[in-house]
Amino acid sequence: MLELATISVFCLLCFALLNLYWGQRVARLYQAHLAQKSHSSYTPSAAVVLSLRGNDPFLADCLHGLLNQDYPAYQVKIVVDHIDDPAFAFVTQYLAEHEHPHCDVSIREVSNGVCGLKNASLVQAIREVDHDVEVLAWLDADVIPHRSWLRELVSPLQDPEIGVASGIRWYAPRHANPGTMVRHAWNTAAMMQMVALDIPWGGSIALSREIFTHPQLTNSFSRMLWDDTGLKVIADQLGRRVAFVPATTMVNRESISFDSCFRYMTRQLVNARYYHPHWWLVAGLGLMTAVAQTALLVLSVLFMLQGDLTAAASSAGVLLFANGCVAVAIFRISLLVHKTVKARGEHFQRQPLRTLGYLGITVYIFAAALLAAMRTRTIDWRGVLYHVPDPFNVQIMHYEPYRHPETSTSLLELEHVSI
Repeated sequence: MLELATISVFCLLCFALLNLYWGQRVARLYQAHLAQKSHSSYTPSAAVVLSLRGNDPFLADCLHGLLNQDYPAYQVKIVVDHIDDPAFAFVTQYLAEHEHPHCDVSIREVSNGVCGLKNASLVQAIREVDHDVEVLAWLDADVIPHRSWLRELVSPLQDPEIGVASGIRWYAPRHANPGTMVRHAWNTAAMMQMVALDIPWGGSIALSREIFTHPQLTNSFSRMLWDDTGLKVIADQLGRRVAFVPATTMVNRESISFDSCFRYMTRQLVNARYYHPHWWLVAGLGLMTAVAQTALLVLSVLFMLQGDLTAAASSAGVLLFANGCVAVAIFRISLLVHKTVKARGEHFQRQPLRTLGYLGITVYIFAAALLAAMRTRTIDWRGVLYHVPDPFNVQIMHYEPYRHPETSTSLLELEHVSI
């Protein structure tokens, strides 16, 4: 038992110190942003793509923010999945009431069914971008861009070594149901890994011309299910780096059921498994932590039953220390995100105690999602059934134009994402 306890302690201490290190990196990123006194003056000619499948509840807010950017010269390209999609009628009516001189709406062309629908829309938009466009950005329909979003997002691209500028996803739950809180706790911890391991987020992202005009990007997108995680490999191969932009931390306040949360986590991990070079580090760390924590919990009880209070107290102390390190990192990042969002006139309610209460169980839910992701080959994503036996072998098994769900689960419905 002592050997097992020693191994478990070592694993948890590594986990704790790694999270403290990653948390410090993220904290420095936000602190550097908060110390800045003014916005960047770098405003290259830009195009922004919005891919739509379904009429998202925040689509009007997304369009309002997107069409009213504090940016001198940018085009907006909206690609709707199907002419019968409810989003098409909504966007058409919205633009009739809110004109924008450089906004184009198109219908996604019929594809050969060997990539994700969002990727197909992005490839279509890239091929239609004007030759003078220097930066291509895109966002999801559940993202509500503030006035300076595009200006801040493209700022890192003035460095010729940066090819991908990524925003950061942040969930700020208004309701404390289990699914919503687990997603919030997991995303906060995952955010540290995303920044440390250069895992971009496709909900708010910008690419330099050297990246989005290179044939490798469209060739890869035309065979991949997702658009974001694989950008790390593409950027590396083209000699460019990924940069994260804390100013474009985008807050999502939607709630989610526990079942939908688990499917969401699994889908994100399948994305990492297929398209990120450090997948096995993510998976190994998650599974190791769950096993080590379980072993130390059991051993603490056994030591106590045997009357070895010193060993029991030591085991319990390591458990508290490891989880405390993660809690401290999350609390610090949450505070900095809150300051960042507040500085641009937005606000969300922090729930540090509730988040702390869900950290312990989130470790096991994450491990279960990892195991599910390792064996997942079929993905049902907003009514489209994909079979993905390997990263660049995507087959659409079932497709039909988006229809509103017949039944609504109110605040606990599946998360809204573009395509």
